[in-house]
Amino acid sequence: MNIYFQDIIERIRIHYKKMTNTERVIADFFLTNTEKMEFTAKAMAARLHVSEPAMTRFSKKIGFSGYREFQYLYEINFQVIQCDKEELIRRIIDTYQNILLHFDGGITGQVTRFCESLSKADRIYIFALGSSACAALEFKLRFMRLGLLVELIDNPHMMQMQAVLTRPEDLVIGMSISGETEAVLDALRTAEYHHTETVFITANRRQNFPVQFSQVLTVPAVEGLSLGDNISPQLPLLIITDVIYSLFTGMDSKYRTALFQDTLTAIGKKKSDLQE
Repeated sequence: MNIYFQDIIERIRIHYKKMTNTERVIADFFLTNTEKMEFTAKAMAARLHVSEPAMTRFSKKIGFSGYREFQYLYEINFQVIQCDKEELIRRIIDTYQNILLHFDGGITGQVTRFCESLSKADRIYIFALGSSACAALEFKLRFMRLGLLVELIDNPHMMQMQAVLTRPEDLVIGMSISGETEAVLDALRTAEYHHTETVFITANRRQNFPVQFSQVLTVPAVEGLSLGDNISPQLPLLIITDVIYSLFTGMDSKYRTALFQDTLTAIGKKKSDLQE
């Protein structure tokens, strides 16, 4: 699969939920097709029983100037040799490097403010689903070792209930790479309504989240990352967790280091007891 074709497939999947029924008919065909054929707008319209303007609207919805541009890039997949294993590995590594390069000093102020909120919170709740919840678990374990009371909630109904019960002394964190996980967004808004400080960590820069939540941490990503086809969607969240952790421990390094050692000792003692 060439890089152009892969990008098209990712774009279709990302915008699929917002498509009309007619556009989904078109999308379903291009998502599943594996045969070379005549891909002109006229031929496709006749094959799919839709109008040619519908083909154009579909193409624009997924980010192309029109169907002609879409057709050109889609057809390339049937004209070039499939990439070999070395090229595939190189492309994955390049994507990792691209994400890392976009983590720069511009987030220092955001992370510093976030760390201050962490240190003041009585209890911290993290709302996340899917792959984001996996990264959130790592966040929870890391910061529990530093003495913070952190709870991860990955059930939509539990999120809403907990959001209602939060207090101004708490901190609620929402994690969603796509920024479109409605269960997480709704629960964060509920917590904000109940005067609890909220922080949303996402790669979505298109929506005006700063107006909705107390803080927003925007992490770098690449298009289609939330789909998790080749690159783990957890990567940016794990990187920002490392950044937050490093700055947070530096705020009171002796105290945090002592807590960390205490938790490690407790874990080691528990293992010894189980082995006896």
